[in-house]
Amino acid sequence: MTNYNFLFDAEAAVQEVVPRVVERHRAKGILTWSLLHKLEEEVLSEVSSSARFSKRLLEMICAPAALSYPNDDRPASFEGHEFVPIVFGAIEKAWRQVH
Repeated sequence: MTNYNFLFDAEAAVQEVVPRVVERHRAKGILTWSLLHKLEEEVLSEVSSSARFSKRLLEMICAPAALSYPNDDRPASFEGHEFVPIVFGAIEKAWRQVH
């Protein structure tokens, strides 16, 4: 299996977990940067619990510290960001969906 397949598998695992994690926090109303980081931690924790993916692979799909995404209570917005990490993008998309 190529590295790309592992990456696609990890992304699929994220897509499976994200709706449950988002639903647990939806009552908070606004997706803030600090909440987005918390949700990312929860998603990665659930995905890594399967032990199917290496730590290095999971680091590839989450927000790298070098990009310095905010971690405060302002509403999260990727406007002006050239790159949206896989986990952040999945969370933001699920959050925008109306239930």
